[in-house]
Amino acid sequence: MSRIILFDGGKAGGILMDEKSVRAIPRFAPEVLANLAAVSGLLRAAGDSTSDDASRDLISLANKVSNIAVERVEAAIGRLDADNSLVYLSDDDGFVCGSSGAPPRSISWPPRGGIEPRELLATNVLSTDLIEFLARTSAHGTKLAETLEDPHAVAKQIHFKLSTHDAQTLKGLAPSQLQSIRDPVEREVVSFFHAVIEDGRFLEEWSVQPVGVSESIQHALSNEAVDRILGGSALVGRPGDVANLSIEQGIVVGVVAVVLVVAKPRLGENVLDRSGIEKF
Repeated sequence: MSRIILFDGGKAGGILMDEKSVRAIPRFAPEVLANLAAVSGLLRAAGDSTSDDASRDLISLANKVSNIAVERVEAAIGRLDADNSLVYLSDDDGFVCGSSGAPPRSISWPPRGGIEPRELLATNVLSTDLIEFLARTSAHGTKLAETLEDPHAVAKQIHFKLSTHDAQTLKGLAPSQLQSIRDPVEREVVSFFHAVIEDGRFLEEWSVQPVGVSESIQHALSNEAVDRILGGSALVGRPGDVANLSIEQGIVVGVVAVVLVVAKPRLGENVLDRSGIEKF
């Protein structure tokens, strides 16, 4: 029995693995790739559907088409394992299935992340004023919890004009606001952020070693939260790239990036101007 991973919708070939070997394989015939692309398209349509009935129908159809696709792949390369033996990755999505006849499952591909701070600043996704405000509160010696709980009051104390939007962004990360975060993964990331701050031992490691840190501080993380944190690790814990911030303040910038960017549209798509600056 074997497992296979196909890249770029199968156009780049793939890797075939069994208990004895791992080898590269060339692309399949066009009709096989079309079959696999159809499965991917049906799963994407099911996920986008606003109707439960339509979604179920699309998933059922995707299951039928995937069974045909697996048969064609097996005819080309041999028998596949029953479960999770065919992984299909394209530019904007992916799925996994096997030879057991179970429905295919969508997977998010490619993973989001690797965003540089300068890109966020250039597109106004991350406000330069927010960075400057955090730098000034750090220099002023203001405690992080105080900054998050009442940004407007802190801004007034240090004579800084903070936009309403930036104040709301920071306030949303305050411990008192945790339960108001609707997205469960965002809520989990912010909860972990507070646990790391409170523990104090892993301020520099948590974004690149989230599982290890979560085990050390005994704060469980789901796979989705781990992926979200790793996706924002270009910013988290790298304050030198954006301003003269403390490590804690740098973590705030990173968590803002995780919440605003990694879970939202990628750079290059339509991006909402979050600068809070009035335009002509």
